[in-house]
Parts: sequence; C-alpha cells; structure tokens
Amino acid sequence: LKVYLCYIFCSISLGGRGVSSCQSNMFGRYKFAVIFILCLFTFNSGLAIEEVNFDANKAEVQSEENTKNAVLVTSISFDEVLSKAKEHSFALKMADFDTFIAKTGIKAARAEYFPKLNAGVNAEYNKNFNDILMSTYVGDTYINPYTRFQSLFGISLSYNIFDFGVRRGYLDLAKEDTHIRELLKQEQIQELELNITDLYGKILITKKQLELNEKILVLSEKNLEMKKRLYNAKEYSKFELNSQTVENKKIARKIYDLKSMLAEYLNYLAFYTGEEYSVSNINVGEFSRPNYPPDEFIDYTKSITWDIQTAAIAKKEQELKIVKRTNFPKVSMYSRYNLYDSHKTNYFKTLGIEPSNYSVGASINMPVFDGLKNSADIDKAKLELEKLYVERDKSIAELKNKLATLRTNYSYMVEQTENSKQILKELKENDINTNRLLAKGLVSPIDSVQSQIDLLEEKIEYEKNELTAISILRAIQILTTYDKG
Repeated sequence: LKVYLCYIFCSISLGGRGVSSCQSNMFGRYKFAVIFILCLFTFNSGLAIEEVNFDANKAEVQSEENTKNAVLVTSISFDEVLSKAKEHSFALKMADFDTFIAKTGIKAARAEYFPKLNAGVNAEYNKNFNDILMSTYVGDTYINPYTRFQSLFGISLSYNIFDFGVRRGYLDLAKEDTHIRELLKQEQIQELELNITDLYGKILITKKQLELNEKILVLSEKNLEMKKRLYNAKEYSKFELNSQTVENKKIARKIYDLKSMLAEYLNYLAFYTGEEYSVSNINVGEFSRPNYPPDEFIDYTKSITWDIQTAAIAKKEQELKIVKRTNFPKVSMYSRYNLYDSHKTNYFKTLGIEPSNYSVGASINMPVFDGLKNSADIDKAKLELEKLYVERDKSIAELKNKLATLRTNYSYMVEQTENSKQILKELKENDINTNRLLAKGLVSPIDSVQSQIDLLEEKIEYEKNELTAISILRAIQILTTYDKG
C-alpha cells in the first residue's frame, strides 16, 4: 500500500505522466526514482513517529486511568493475588520481550536461505593530469587514463549454494536461543510463585496474630480492671497491679508491631500486583493445604533447572559445530547487470546510460590460513561447553539442597503443629474446668480470664506453625512441578 501511494504521488509530481512517459527521457527516470525514494522514506519516517507518539499517548492515558482508579483493596485470596501478580509482573513482561527478540533471530537466520539482491548507482568525475592513451594497473590499483564524467547503475544477485551446514547451524542456534528464553520465562514464573507464596503466608500469619492479640488485649484489660478493684480493696499488691499494667503495654506494643509488619508486607504485595491495600480492614483469605506428597519428587531431570541447563548445553554444542565448519569451503553463485555511460565535459549527458553489461558466475571461497584464530575459537567453545556441564551439576546440587532444607523444615513444622494441637486440646479442657469451678465459686474470674488468654496464646503458635507448614509445602510443589508447554 505504501509503495502504491508513493507511485501515485510521483506520477502526480511528474504531471500525471507516470514512468511510462519518461522511458524516452533518462533524466525523467532519474527524477521519478529520486522522488519515489524520498516519498517512501518520508512515509516510513512519518509512520514511525506516529507510532511512537501513539504509544506514548496510550501510556499517558493508562497512567492517568490508574491514578484515578486507585481504590484500596479490602479483601484478598491467594489465587487472586497470584493471578494479578502474573499479569502485572515486570519480570514476566521483560521475559516476553526477550522471547520476541530471540524470535527475530530466527527470522534473520532464515533470511540466509534467500538470494540477496542489491542495486547501486554510482556517479564519478575522473581527472587525469597526464595524457596517456591506455589504462594502467599499479599492483591491484586501476588507473583510468581518461578525464570525464561517468555514471553507472547496477543490479547484482547472489546466492549461497552450499556452506557445509553453517547456514542451517545458525538457524538451529537461533531456535535454541528462543527455547532458552521460553524456559527462562517459566523459571521467572516459578520464582514469582515462590515469592507470592512466601509473602502471602507472612501476611496471613501476621493478620491472624494481630486478631488474636487484639482479643488477648481485651481480656488483659478486663483482668487489669478486676485487679484494680482488688487492689483498692487491699486484696492485691501494687507489684501485682503494675505487673499486669506492664503486660498490657507489651501486648499493645506487639499489636502495633504486627500492624507495622502487615503494612510492610502489603506494600511488598502492591509491588507485585500493582494494587493498593487497606491495612486497617484487610480481609485475608485462608491458605489451603495442597494435596501434594513432599518427598515424592526424586527425578531432577524433570525440573525447570535441568531443562534450562540442558538447553544451554545444546546451544553451546551448536555453536561449536558452527565454529568447526567456519573454515570449510563456501560455494555461491552471482550475477550482475550494469547500465553505464560517460562524457568528457557534461555530467547530465551521462544519464542516457545506454551501454549495458551482464555477467554470471560461481565462486568457491575457503580461508587457507587465519593465524590459527579458528583453532582458538574451537578450543574456547569446547572449554565453555565443559564449563556448562559443571554449571548444570552445580545448579542441580543447589536444587537438591534447597528441597532437602524445605523438606526438613516442613517435617519440623508438622511436628510443631501437632504438638500445638495437643496443647490446645489440653488448654481447652482446662478452660472448661476453670469455668466449671468458677460457677461453683472455687476460682476467681481472673483465673478464668487468664485461662482464655493462655488458650489464645497457644492458638497463635498453632496458626503460625500450621500456615508456615502450608507455605513450605506449596514451595516444594512449585519447585518440583512446572508447565513445559
């Protein structure tokens, strides 16, 4: 469409005559060609500027909309947060661009399978200060004996017929690079899932601790009021009253610290999801335990780490293959068609370009000696390949160690959770017995409130252990499973 529009514009510029009416006038042909090229260049430049401005305006509109629509989120769930984090992730967006960029390398490598067509125009003035009657060569330099203007228009065609698989090697190399970029994106997704899992677990634990400590503070305030009355009745000492006051202040300080931690965690979460969260009344959904055996995964060749390292090794092997064949002979064919003319005194009289020349041929090129550069490149590629094997072993060893640590921590947290569960069971029985004794007047209300406080404190420990175990199990699941596409 651009070419057609430029053709119409050039025709109008030449008075509606077009190219056909200029065939008898070589200057008219030049004029048409110059106008056509300038028109096409201007058209492309204008589109480029327009596209950039459009993208910039679009970004500004999106930025303004995001500012206007900034609403504090008051309820979150793990699946929703993870989904939004994947949509908003800068790392994943950059990984997509890396993949797109790598795919352009495939296009560039495939271009080598097509013939190359080049066109060129040359205008020259040659002045010879000595009157000689024939051309002269000095070494490889051609000395033109004539003083004159010269013009040349040429079209050349070249094609690589055979190069011992070097061309195919570069195409395979570009494909391997694209494959690696896709795997690296999967690794970025895995890393994002691990970060969100850890962060969401911390948010949920902090939220539950905050709620339970607020309940404890209410009960402790109730205890303090009762102890004040007993103190006024001379049944409690000043020391006991002050101890309860200090305890209440410690609980209040803990609540403040938990609110600060919750705000910090939510700020981190906002970076991943692009949303703003209400710290004062945020509702955090429960963290379900996945039905996944933590010790089942033993085949590390099915991990994303193994696939990335294996793809890197395959890419380096392809590079080595190309380097080994770089100095092999290359067979190609070529052809060229030239239009040329010259005149002694007037440049414009060389624009007729009537004489012509056509040539076609084949060539075989092979480096004979390159100072052992290719040999050094081969040795370098071999060493880099051996290094990649070591890096793969190192990465798998790190993954094994990370999984072993997670599994050990998971087992420990499961034991702690079970221990807290047993303690909770006993504390609930104690609370029931305390209330029964309170009804009979055998214990004071202070003892009953303290029993409830002990129960809530142990529940804090239980929730912390339980949620930490779930976070670790989810991390194990993420590390040992991934979508291979």
